[in-house]
Amino acid sequence: MQYEARRVFTSIFIEVDQETVHWRYQNRCEEWKYSIPLTSVYSSPVKAVSKAKFLRAIVLLCVSPILAGAPLYFLSVYPSVVAAASLLAFFYAFYYLAPWYTGPIEWATFETDRPGRPLYLFRGSDAAEFDRFVSKLDKKVQQARQQAELTKSEPTQRNREK
Repeated sequence: MQYEARRVFTSIFIEVDQETVHWRYQNRCEEWKYSIPLTSVYSSPVKAVSKAKFLRAIVLLCVSPILAGAPLYFLSVYPSVVAAASLLAFFYAFYYLAPWYTGPIEWATFETDRPGRPLYLFRGSDAAEFDRFVSKLDKKVQQARQQAELTKSEPTQRNREK
C-alpha cells in the first residue's frame, strides 16, 4: 500500500508493508526519510486544514513590496531603485510562500511512540484517494496493534512447561 502527494515545492511518499511504515518528505532541495514499525503508530488520525499560513502568505505578498520600497523612498533614492527593490521583494515572497498560494492544505496526523516524530501526510490533488489511504492506514495500524497485544498475552512455551 502506498500514497504519494505533491504540492508546489513539497512532496510526500508513504509506503506501508506488513510491519513497517516508510515515508519520505521532500521540500525544495531537502529530503527526509523515516521508517517506523507499524506497531509504534497510534490509530485515530487527527485531520486538520491549515489556513493560517495561507492567510499569512497573502498578507506578506501585499506588504513585502511596501516594506522594501518605503525606506528607500524616504531616503530619496532613485525611483527606479525603489521600484526594483519592491519588485524583488514581491518575487522573493511569491517564491518563498508559493506552496501556500494553492490554498489551504488538509493534513492527517498519526501520533507515534517516538517523541517529535509524528507521521503526517497531506492531501494532494485527489481527495478521494487521500481519504481511502488514511482509512486503510488506520485499519492496518489497528490490526498491527491488536496483533502485537495478542502476541504479548499468548503464553510462551516456557510458561506452559512450568
